[in-house]
Amino acid sequence: MKELTSLQKDELIEQYVELVVDNMDIKTMMQFITDDLTDLYNDYSDEELKDQIECTHGEDLYEELVDNVGGN
Repeated sequence: MKELTSLQKDELIEQYVELVVDNMDIKTMMQFITDDLTDLYNDYSDEELKDQIECTHGEDLYEELVDNVGGN
């Protein structure tokens, strides 16, 4: 196996990712993004999650979502 330089590896990965994404349908992309965001937000503290939701969508959405899950 040929050893790649860091730059070659980056370029190979970029090309491969482009091929993988090109072959995905919308449903597969949505599932991938959903899984990735879920993993990301699971690592947030409660306060970080609250801040993320409020900064992106406003305080009303955070409160609505908390109400939806049976919070205070």
